[in-house]
Amino acid sequence: MGISTAVTAFNTKVLPASAAQITFSSALEDGAFTASADATPWIDASRDALRGNMCVGIPTETVYGLAANALDAAAVRAIFAVKGRPSDNPLIVHVSSIRMLRALYHLPACDDVCDVASKALPFLGTDNAALEGSALHAALQADEQTGEWPEIPSAYHEAIRKFWPGALTLIMPRPPCIPMQVLGGHGTTVAVRFPSHTVARAAIAACGLPLAAPSANASGRPSPTLAAHVKHDLDGRLPLILDSGPCDVGVESTVLDAFSPNAYVDGELVPCILRPGGVTFESLRALGGAYERLRVYRRDFTSTEIEMNPTTPGMKYRHYSPTAPVYLFVPSAGSASCARQREKMHELLARQTGKIGVVTVGDMDISGNGHVVCVAKDAADLAHRIFALLRALDEDEHVDAIFVQGVDETNEGMAVMNRLAKAASHHIVC
Repeated sequence: MGISTAVTAFNTKVLPASAAQITFSSALEDGAFTASADATPWIDASRDALRGNMCVGIPTETVYGLAANALDAAAVRAIFAVKGRPSDNPLIVHVSSIRMLRALYHLPACDDVCDVASKALPFLGTDNAALEGSALHAALQADEQTGEWPEIPSAYHEAIRKFWPGALTLIMPRPPCIPMQVLGGHGTTVAVRFPSHTVARAAIAACGLPLAAPSANASGRPSPTLAAHVKHDLDGRLPLILDSGPCDVGVESTVLDAFSPNAYVDGELVPCILRPGGVTFESLRALGGAYERLRVYRRDFTSTEIEMNPTTPGMKYRHYSPTAPVYLFVPSAGSASCARQREKMHELLARQTGKIGVVTVGDMDISGNGHVVCVAKDAADLAHRIFALLRALDEDEHVDAIFVQGVDETNEGMAVMNRLAKAASHHIVC
């Protein structure tokens, strides 16, 4: 593991970017789009920075991402340096269309893909022979006319049709064009996502490159769901942030494995969720077939190999932590759990000194004593707001500690409890 600290200094610009300015010609297959004149400044600026192998903060439906050219090792190394991220923590590759993903498997090995000196970068993802090159265009067209995706494992096809573009990351065989730095220096698979946020998709399509993009925060901090969060953590460390307002989902994508050896039990495909996220366990299990036996990592199985050499982000290091210590009040089974959470929270609050931030769910009553109380309607609302709440209490209210009422690990609750378990330094089982 290594953490690079040498970063070029920038005067970071924040440009407004609206999804209403963009119209795509295809929901899934092709990345071609039209844009209004108002979109020209951010499209041009992001394209030039990304094709110049610089990092750009981009909005997605999950959280804001720190994006750079996934085909160039130097650009990928810059992501790790800007975030202060350990180099053995893998990144997710983001594409703007199925066509772009398929194209990656037809490119030469990574050392030959990007001739940085001559700026001879490929342009991928659009059904245009002049941009793609005649050989690549012909190869993709042959299968596209039959509706087949031979480069993509068949176990993913139904999930792609149902959940892409969206908050679902898939563990795929590594295309030779993807440098090992994206994988954290180990393994033979790569995590891939097709975001549904129109601005993210347009930024990828406009530069014609797949983008490696972790969350756009300082490593270990709560993930950013506003452009202001990115600016707070990374100001001066990247040239550009695209501001499209708050993220819709609020937690990172679900990572699904139906390809690697981890997805097989006794030679039979048994898919697994490596990281819960924006697409729920229940939604994926409803795909049927092999997905009826869907497993969740750490709940249903563990692996020393995954812990030591993770195939996806969020598996190895502590994440999502504000400066103030987080106390997570974990519910146990039974209808009385909420009452026990309230009782234990009141007991601990009575012993605390200083300013305490409290995050509750539903109708739990925590009041008085000058506490800063934030209320989420339900688990889905908590998942949507949790990173923003942690940042607001820590960075704006400057609390001395944060108490969070946990939720049941069903539907959106699984993702939010996964994040809170990693953010919290104290776990109180109720």
